[in-house]
Amino acid sequence: MIIINEKNKRIYDAVKRNYLTIAVLLIVFVILLILNSKTLYTADDYVYRFVYHLPTPEKHMEKITTSLIPYSMWNHYLNWNGRFVAHSVVQYFMQFNTKMPFNIFNSLAYVGLVSLINWISLKITNKKNSPYILALVFFFTWFFIPFFGQSVLWLSGSGNYLWMSLIYLGFILFNLKNHESNFTNILSAILLGFLTGASNENSGPAAVLIVLLFILRRFVKERKVNLVTAIGVVFSIIGFLVMMLSPGSQKRGTMQHTFEIFQNNFQDIFKLSFNDLKWAYLIFIVLLLITILMKKITFDELLAVSFFLIGHLAAIYVMIFSPEHPERTFFGGVMFLGISIFILIYCLFSDIKMITLGLVIVCSIGFVISFIPAYQDISLSYYQTENQYKAIEKAQQQNPKNATVQILTPQKSKYNATNGVIGLAKEPWQIMNRWESKFFGVNQISGYYQDQK
Repeated sequence: MIIINEKNKRIYDAVKRNYLTIAVLLIVFVILLILNSKTLYTADDYVYRFVYHLPTPEKHMEKITTSLIPYSMWNHYLNWNGRFVAHSVVQYFMQFNTKMPFNIFNSLAYVGLVSLINWISLKITNKKNSPYILALVFFFTWFFIPFFGQSVLWLSGSGNYLWMSLIYLGFILFNLKNHESNFTNILSAILLGFLTGASNENSGPAAVLIVLLFILRRFVKERKVNLVTAIGVVFSIIGFLVMMLSPGSQKRGTMQHTFEIFQNNFQDIFKLSFNDLKWAYLIFIVLLLITILMKKITFDELLAVSFFLIGHLAAIYVMIFSPEHPERTFFGGVMFLGISIFILIYCLFSDIKMITLGLVIVCSIGFVISFIPAYQDISLSYYQTENQYKAIEKAQQQNPKNATVQILTPQKSKYNATNGVIGLAKEPWQIMNRWESKFFGVNQISGYYQDQK
């Protein structure tokens, strides 16, 4: 009984010391749960409800279950791309008949992302945790994650970007410590390294590059290389090669390698990234100059800032070698830039609560101003998609089972998961009409625009 009381007291004391941090994370969770709950399935989600065979619907499709995911991902590996880690996450959540499990765990994943950015910044600076700076991390992700709806709220997109960021940021955090060479640490390095390499084509390798830069720094400084970290890097390379050498990726990822194409891709990526991140770059430059001029940053911390900045640039500009570069692929690069910024913020403001509190108040006002129209746009798409579902469910009781639904009106907000992704079209033979017909078990789905009925 005494032991239980002492344990409860320790928990109570920990909660009391960190109540503001817990409150911030709880608020973040609730905000994301609200947005996730207002976001229904879209685009590729309908595809991943079934065991994967080909990009087009088959006559006999088997619903996905946990035990069938390896077989499904093998087909996916052969016929579409090698992102088996990300799409395993997607297919795991698509086996349920309700989206609620995903809504809850995806909100927790976002809390994990915010926490990881904060932890890495704390680990590098050796500062005390600040709940106000933690809140600023959330605001940074809210304002600067590219196409927030596609990369955070869309189930298929979140599996590819938000969930994979937990792996490669976890890999970085793990390797910021010099681990002893024991079985647990080596196994952790192998798993984290392999999953990081196989997470996606640009952010995972950029995370490995950041770890390599930290290895190089230690080698120059101490003439030592940590064995556990080295093993993790080796297995990350193996994971990357396994992903990139998939027959599906080889078929779809081919492009002409000419200077003109690389130059055009570079120009496109520069315009896109600068347009999305110009204010983040300005914040970074101002903070960097202030920390240097005020001598608030050590040489090691400055090196860490530069490592994450290099990772940021690598994650974004490596996409010049890709045949396509949607903005959501900048996700990891933005997280690395954010860590650079928050290392500087902890160096400058960790002991100045009034400044960080003032920044939180200003950012909270900006958040509310941006959240209201985003929520309204998301709610409109939610309402229209629900009406589509009702029309399709009605058709399930008819003979023949043919549904006619209103096509979603154009989305305005980048926080809307349906903005920029393929949806139902007028003709029943269009790809998403066929996939949704298979998903709902009807013969066909046709669409019409609002002004046509």
